[in-house]
Amino acid sequence: MAYSPNTLVINTAAQAVPITGTLTGITNPVTVATPTPVNVKLYDEESSAYMGLSLDQISKYLIGIDTGHHKVHEGDAFSLCDTVACDTTTVKWMIATPATTRYAHLLFELSCTGEATYLVTGDSDRNAGTALTVVNRRRVGSPAAATTTVSRTPTGGTTDGATILFSKRSGITGAGSKSVESSFGRDVNEWVLKPNTKYVVSITTYAAVYATCQLDWYELTE
Repeated sequence: MAYSPNTLVINTAAQAVPITGTLTGITNPVTVATPTPVNVKLYDEESSAYMGLSLDQISKYLIGIDTGHHKVHEGDAFSLCDTVACDTTTVKWMIATPATTRYAHLLFELSCTGEATYLVTGDSDRNAGTALTVVNRRRVGSPAAATTTVSRTPTGGTTDGATILFSKRSGITGAGSKSVESSFGRDVNEWVLKPNTKYVVSITTYAAVYATCQLDWYELTE
């Protein structure tokens, strides 16, 4: 039997009882008066297959994965990591988003082996510098290419952008071997980047160190 999309179906020993409507719209509790085990199935958008829902044996909560993890499975998650040796200077990377509604949901992970100032700005008018290779995190089959691009040492233009996403100085003054990292969790620090926009990541160093820009994101069409 085929069911409408987003239909919750409870299978008992006697029959399958569909409860129609979107799952988020179901507000009343459902009681199944049967001594037999209940098998809950969630049908996908094509109404042709169902996914079994699993419970954690300790907490009894549904087992699932977050959106970022799901996008890795879908082949829509990407990563870039670039390390540069520098000495009392500023190294820059530029992120360019496409003019589409396929938005990049991105995390910045910036680090340095010494004291550094991290700055990320938006609305730059720079041109792309040295193109860097962005890797699809699903390494099965023929991974799709990212629509957001990244380059090192942007050129031309007049500004890195007046919109400051964040600015942070970390590390111990004069400690060239001190490892400092500025990294973030997706739940509170994910950035959804504006389309057709250039962002500049700057790391200013104060000794002979290595600076690293790591970017992790997934792309989602809205």
